[in-house]
Amino acid sequence: MSNFMFSYIKLKIGIGFGLGLFILIGVQYVSNNSINKVLVSQNELRRSSELSSRIESIKSSLIYFESKIKSYSLTGESGFMDKNSANLSRIFAQYTELQKLNPNTEQLALLTKSKQLLYQEVDFAQQILIEYDKNPEEAIAFIKTGKGLKLIAEITEVLDHICNIETAKFHSIIARNSQHTSQVVQMDVIAYLFAFFLIGISILILFRDITMRENLEKELHIIQRKAEQASAIKEQFMANMSHEIRTPMNAIIGFTNRLNKTNLSEEQTEYVGAVKSSGDNLLTIINDILDFSKIEAGMVRLEAIEFNLHALLDSVCTMFHAQAKENGIKLGSHLDHKVPQLVLGDPTRLTQILINLIGNALKFTKEGSIDIHVSALKEESNKVFIQFRIRDSGIGIPEDQISEIFERFTQAKSETNRIFGGTGLGLSIVKKLVELQKGTVTVESVKGQGSTFTVTIPYIPAPAKAAETVIHPPAMVSPEKMSKMRILVVEDNLLNQKLAGYMLKEWGFQFDLATNGKLALEKLKTNTYNLILMDMQMPELNGYQTTQYLRKELGLTLPVIAMTAHALPGEKEKCLSFGMSDYLSKPINETDLHTMLNRHLFKQTIES
Repeated sequence: MSNFMFSYIKLKIGIGFGLGLFILIGVQYVSNNSINKVLVSQNELRRSSELSSRIESIKSSLIYFESKIKSYSLTGESGFMDKNSANLSRIFAQYTELQKLNPNTEQLALLTKSKQLLYQEVDFAQQILIEYDKNPEEAIAFIKTGKGLKLIAEITEVLDHICNIETAKFHSIIARNSQHTSQVVQMDVIAYLFAFFLIGISILILFRDITMRENLEKELHIIQRKAEQASAIKEQFMANMSHEIRTPMNAIIGFTNRLNKTNLSEEQTEYVGAVKSSGDNLLTIINDILDFSKIEAGMVRLEAIEFNLHALLDSVCTMFHAQAKENGIKLGSHLDHKVPQLVLGDPTRLTQILINLIGNALKFTKEGSIDIHVSALKEESNKVFIQFRIRDSGIGIPEDQISEIFERFTQAKSETNRIFGGTGLGLSIVKKLVELQKGTVTVESVKGQGSTFTVTIPYIPAPAKAAETVIHPPAMVSPEKMSKMRILVVEDNLLNQKLAGYMLKEWGFQFDLATNGKLALEKLKTNTYNLILMDMQMPELNGYQTTQYLRKELGLTLPVIAMTAHALPGEKEKCLSFGMSDYLSKPINETDLHTMLNRHLFKQTIES
């Protein structure tokens, strides 16, 4: 009997446990189903928020597009048209992305309507630009008709309607989400009531898991904080390094160029050439490090502009002809007739890639030749894949080290750096720039026989033009007007003060010096200047604070050109955000400074 009762008890316990487990599974199923619905609702909310956000972005971009067209037509400043085509492309891309966010039938119809209105706005803007080329007054008359603003208003109204529909959907989704969330909470309560005895068994395991997770989170937080601190220290180090090295480099290179313009003996000319070469090499190393820092920080922005590929190749090869001839190296280039002349892409980054590879080939080739072959491989999706092969007869790369050659700070052998110099960043920069353009780079090499680097980049062919575009010479200020213009140089470094003074005096400008921002503001209150050359790092008031004060407090609109030894990602944007008109990184290039001065001062001569 006792055995029977014991068995009966075990049976009841088993049935109870099985029933409880069955109920728990059922509750869990309902709970999971509700959770899935909550997740679906969350995704719907995300898509709804993204749709509204993209619509707001389109509205802002449309207003920006219209203002740029209007500003260009009213002022004739070509700078207003910079990146406006890219902005328009982004607007159309936003429309494409909107259609992927599951709008309903009514919203799709409204999107189609707004897109048609956008085409009308683009046609109207194009008509304004065409009329502007013929007669600027006619273009202004077109603007005054208000058609553009009306179209923008209609587009905005349609987009707002879409947003209103989405808002209603948004509230509906929130209501469903609250309902499902409430259901999840109810199922959880039921699950706890029916599974209380199971929780008691697993409480220790859960407690242990929670403790482990808390410890892990603490460790991750500590690691994250250390990583952030390391990143901040690295950024600060890079900024300090850039400033501390570029400031004396500005004086070294600047005064070397000044010295080179004086009457020197043959021996002195050789010494000056050695100093200049060393300075240029040091600047190249600094620039390599900063370029790599920009790429790692994601601050490299690729352009998609039309450029002459043939002319670019000729220009790059011409840069190295003298050096190759001096070293007794035969430099040859071969361009396949199938390579299109005009393409859309980033000419600056292509130039940087070719200069790195050809410069590398020259550095590691003592005798023989360097051949550059350019060919068109294939066309795919309206793109042509251009292949650049740079083959040299230099020292080559050992087979076991080819796979590491594109790693940062890596050279084939440790003695390579001692013999040939360099940072070991050049090929790493090449690889990252090529990959940013959706291309590939490979290397084939035999030690002692030479290397062949192959770069393949896709470009969009541009239609050939009937005639070459006329290039107008840069605007120049006449010597008579130049002698009447006064420039304020704000610079705390004595050598850089003297260097700037020599250059301005040679060009015929009048100028005053201020050793810090505070003294500069005092001079601005009592004197009139046509332009300011502003250093950034100074005692009392730095360049950022000084420029912000003279813009907001003194209300001055004269051009301010930043001259900074910081060349890190975002520095130019930072200077412009504080009210500066332009930006030059040290060491200052005389030609760049002269061109920039003429560009800003020429506008004043026209306005006066």
